[in-house]
Amino acid sequence: MNEQTSFGICDDVVVPESPLLRMQRPNRYGSIEGLPDEELADPDELERLYWMEEFAPVLALPERKVRKGWIRPNIDEDGKIDWGAFGTVDFDRYRPKFDKMLCKADWLAEEVANQCLMMETISARIKTWAKYKVIEYVTNGILDIGDIVDFDMYCLAERYMRTRRLIREIAELRKKSREKREKATQEFWASL
Repeated sequence: MNEQTSFGICDDVVVPESPLLRMQRPNRYGSIEGLPDEELADPDELERLYWMEEFAPVLALPERKVRKGWIRPNIDEDGKIDWGAFGTVDFDRYRPKFDKMLCKADWLAEEVANQCLMMETISARIKTWAKYKVIEYVTNGILDIGDIVDFDMYCLAERYMRTRRLIREIAELRKKSREKREKATQEFWASL
């Protein structure tokens, strides 16, 4: 066995050092202030500490308190709004009733946005200004969509007319929904 025994000098006497004594080595991985070196740090905790340090100036900004209504939802431990079923005393009263017409109107609004994107893509492929005249003629009923020979122009006119129809449907659905809510409100006040 190759054991090295180190010796220390104490009062001019050479004494072997105790095997219980060890030279304390610095942590080769570094350390984090506030965390003991013996305890392994969780990677998520390290990441959280890093982001907290990185965004400390932003997080120190004062929060703007604006109340837009009289309903105050619960705040959870992370500081976020708790929209759970038990977040309010009378959840059913605060939550608006499901309106099928408004839901369909929202779905149609998404479809209008998709149609507009497609019209922009198709319109970019048509270089002439004649596309605006063709759309005007189709809108006024002078030209039928089936009579258009150019495929890109046909697709553009067809999508334009579909978008106009969808916008009219959305307006009608929202108007019917508003009338239905007003009628229900009037019936409620009449019953009192």
